[in-house]
Amino acid sequence: MMKFILPLLSFLIGNAKGFIKEPAEAFSQQLAMRVRSLTTLLVAVIGSLALGCVGLSLFIASIASQLDKNEEFHVSGGMIVYLCLTVVSIGVLIYSLSSKTWMKSLGFEEKPPQAASTGKRASGALENAVALLVMDYIDERKSRRDERPHSRD
Repeated sequence: MMKFILPLLSFLIGNAKGFIKEPAEAFSQQLAMRVRSLTTLLVAVIGSLALGCVGLSLFIASIASQLDKNEEFHVSGGMIVYLCLTVVSIGVLIYSLSSKTWMKSLGFEEKPPQAASTGKRASGALENAVALLVMDYIDERKSRRDERPHSRD
């Protein structure tokens, strides 16, 4: 049993050289990095979901206990803490569930649009094809003009 647990534990800790051969070392390092980033992201999602539910339920419970008393309603320090816990965990959950975060953890970097960086409108393939045809036509006309004998003698 320990033969299987030790390599797995060394893989998760980050020392995978013990059971992976030299040619596959770069691949295994990339795989380990992706697995760690995905694991971290999943832990963030599950943790923020759990803390959000706990904070919201404690906030609701403290409001309910205030309403059960015959005294007037006042905001307590616990309510503010529970509400802040809920808001922060919902913010982390929203960030963790965004597609950019998942793509970044998988290693896909988003390319900036060329139109925004140059300030010009991005041209399509059809516009490029038409521009090439026009330039080819102009070059052909120029070469025909150069081949004709000059009549001004």
